Amino acid sequence: MSYVSLMVHVDADSDLSGRASIAADLADRFHAHLIGVAGWAPMSVFLAEEALINPSTTVPDLLELKAALDRKGQQFCSAVRKRDREVEWRSGLDFPTEVLSREARAADLVVIGNERENRDPFRSLDPAGFLLKAGRPVLVVPASVSSLSPKRIGIAWKDTREARRAVRDSLPFLQQAERVTVIQISETNERDEQAFRSVKDIARYLSRHRIEIVAERVEPAGNTVAETLFRIVRDDNIDVIVAGAYGHSRLGEWVFGGVTRDLLAKSPVCCLFSH
Repeated sequence: MSYVSLMVHVDADSDLSGRASIAADLADRFHAHLIGVAGWAPMSVFLAEEALINPSTTVPDLLELKAALDRKGQQFCSAVRKRDREVEWRSGLDFPTEVLSREARAADLVVIGNERENRDPFRSLDPAGFLLKAGRPVLVVPASVSSLSPKRIGIAWKDTREARRAVRDSLPFLQQAERVTVIQISETNERDEQAFRSVKDIARYLSRHRIEIVAERVEPAGNTVAETLFRIVRDDNIDVIVAGAYGHSRLGEWVFGGVTRDLLAKSPVCCLFSH
């Protein structure tokens, strides 16, 4: 199993961020096709509909938006293209979250930032919204991270559907890691026998996928599960956290579980999420 197609979100009107170079490096690591994607929605839904019907429309606003996206595509391709790396650019006159969600069908893994680039919903990606709509594993890169060497990976394990998918979706990373730690944070102070059995099952599962250097940790929660996980990340010099994303849409807003929300907003390292 490997990633053969990687996709990265590119903000339409800001400088290229560190995640573009991270995505390019990962494309080399996995010998994958690299796709950059950006979106920018017109201020009027009627203009967007007209653009779909007649792409050659002469409406100045649409022409200006399309030209801006084309320039960003040229900038992206110039920055990441090199010999033996396949690079592609895609863009759309729609909300970035909607554009990226549609285009995600072409990728094994999507790379995004962990926060909105700006407050304008017409040109900024909503990371939380995309995470739950993607249907693909998503690597979330904190704004402070500009490079990634995924040698030590921590699996934030919980015996749920989302966590099982995250382990499966992250196998290409795990198979190339120097060390993998399966971490379950127990919210009880008593010895959690079920947690120990569950963690050991995951370690055995990984060994069958030729991932041999696996550590197992079941830790009691401190103040919060996320804070305990971040302490382990610091102590063990973990480069990437693998986790299930828990959340749903309610009355048009995305509602996350507390750990997912904290990982998305506060993680000091990249997180690979599956929902």
